[in-house]
Amino acid sequence: MKILPCVILVALTLLAAAAIAQDDPYRSLIDEIGSDGIYKDAAVAVVFDSTKILVENSGLSHVTNHRLLKVLSWDGARRLNALRFDYDPASNVLEPRMVSVHRADGKIETVDPDGAIDAPQPQSMIYWGPKMKVLDLPRLNVGDAVEMETYKKGFQIAYLEEELPQADEERYIPPQRGHFYDVIHFQGDDPIREKSYTMRISRGIPAQYAVYNEAVFSSVTFEDTLLVYTFWKQNVPAVKHEPGQPDASDFVAKVVLATVKDWPEKSRWFFGVNDSVFAANDDVRAKAVEITKTCKTEDEKIASVLHWTAQNIRYSGISMGKGEGYTLHPGIMTLNDRCGVCKDIAGMSITLLRAAGFTVYPAMTMAGARVEMIPADQFNHCVVAVKRSDGSYTMIDPTWAPYDPDVWSAAEGEQHYVIGSPGGETRMAIRSYKPEENLCAIDLKGTLNSAGDLEGTIVVTGKTYGDTRIRRGIAYTPLQDQQRMFAGWVAKIAPDAEVLSATYSKLLDLSKPVRLEIKFRAPGYALKAGNDLLYSPAAAKFAQAAPRPFSLLNTLTSDERTNPLMIWNTRQVLITESISVPNGFQLASPPAKRNEGDKVASCKTETKLVKNVLSSTVDYKLAQRTVPPKDYLQVKKAFDTLKDFSRETWQLKKGS
Repeated sequence: MKILPCVILVALTLLAAAAIAQDDPYRSLIDEIGSDGIYKDAAVAVVFDSTKILVENSGLSHVTNHRLLKVLSWDGARRLNALRFDYDPASNVLEPRMVSVHRADGKIETVDPDGAIDAPQPQSMIYWGPKMKVLDLPRLNVGDAVEMETYKKGFQIAYLEEELPQADEERYIPPQRGHFYDVIHFQGDDPIREKSYTMRISRGIPAQYAVYNEAVFSSVTFEDTLLVYTFWKQNVPAVKHEPGQPDASDFVAKVVLATVKDWPEKSRWFFGVNDSVFAANDDVRAKAVEITKTCKTEDEKIASVLHWTAQNIRYSGISMGKGEGYTLHPGIMTLNDRCGVCKDIAGMSITLLRAAGFTVYPAMTMAGARVEMIPADQFNHCVVAVKRSDGSYTMIDPTWAPYDPDVWSAAEGEQHYVIGSPGGETRMAIRSYKPEENLCAIDLKGTLNSAGDLEGTIVVTGKTYGDTRIRRGIAYTPLQDQQRMFAGWVAKIAPDAEVLSATYSKLLDLSKPVRLEIKFRAPGYALKAGNDLLYSPAAAKFAQAAPRPFSLLNTLTSDERTNPLMIWNTRQVLITESISVPNGFQLASPPAKRNEGDKVASCKTETKLVKNVLSSTVDYKLAQRTVPPKDYLQVKKAFDTLKDFSRETWQLKKGS
């Protein structure tokens, strides 16, 4: 009799739980997600991700996002233990409106979104005051799901006047009033069961759009006064992250939409909102005269202004009031503060060049990714366009020019850009660079004695971006650490190799190529085998000691690849070695010449012994900035050829 109430209580509890589970509208969707197929090895799965946007005639957007995420592992549980919602208080407002935890047993726990902590986002180098709302969740278990709904009003691009009252919706209208754009990615770090995006906008402001990289379902329908654009994709695996991949927008499924007619319209608008900030004062005019006073040609003046800006305006973004997106800060301000981000550094060059008599405009570009023909904002970088007397443009980039002898970095080849001009410009692209234009040359000349001791001199020089990488490899290393760095490079030849001296030409003298010279010795480098010596190529080993300044890749470990490989700049690395060997030694079984690769990537090697000089050459080339997966193996084989060559051992045989 005493047990009966307990039995009844348990039964009632089970019935209550079942009732809650039955009321869960998403229970079948949650249970549908398993641990196989696209969800295999995933920590979190996106059950659905639904975005609904209403765009007003002013361009002001109201964005509601509704997501349901399922925990598939303990790592996923830890990751979702706290939700983070990023926003920018100067240009948008974000509200977490609903958060619920759907337990694996069918129960639903509601979390009060008002409990979110409003805090600054972590920041580095750019300090513009973005914020985040962080909400702690109850302890999650595998099989639980987290549902959330957020509302955002505003835009993500530029800062407006900070003194406007928070309640004033003018604050959240985008800079290009009456227009709207978006770039929607349909693949991310977690597998997705379904992602959808719906935009409602006035019939008087139609949007054009295009789908890129992979198929996305789409429809356009009518409501009374609105156009309804809907895009969706289902059963999308997580992005596979691989070393050296380009920006995700270059290979994941995406939709680009915009209400702007074309790039010339965007170009004219960009010119109009910025043209007034390039006015000069007496200080700017005096600085322009000082910088260009010894220059004899227009090209010399342009280069002189660019390099002064590059070396004297530090990259550090602090909030300066109006305009942190499209709006450039006045050159007068940047000259006084000596700091800013890319648009401020570009603006400094524009202001100085205009003071020097040039016609100059700002330009938008996307470092590291494509800009599609749909005129939506797809930019992350600001550069400079100098209009010449024949109507052509010379593109310069002071942000990427520190320790770079050129006015445009060869690591920005093939990038799209749009110039802001009064007449309006379309999307254009920088030319491609040949591998030979970005040369890094490593030449080792040495002497090997009969005991196997090696002593020699390594000279490293470069052209274009090959030169830039060498300069920066030295310049960005503190002076007190440079000798240790050079010693580490030489130690790649042999652990006990030592630097005798290391010198380099003036890094800021951009009129001639930089020259690094390292004298070294490596006792017992060649192993003695009776009267013979076993020798391994030293220069090819040295080249791999510093893959970044010597323009090599050191992350090609897989034989297959899913995503493209982005190497930023085409390149040629020419490694030559000439070693004087003692009289009477011959090269037994000279290694065969190798010529691995094709048009995308190649590596040629050759070794010979003539008149007591053992010489070898490695000619390594990468001819494309972005390598599609089908050509990746060509790049891998070329790099493996270089590595394999550096591991070879040759027998120097004593005797006739």
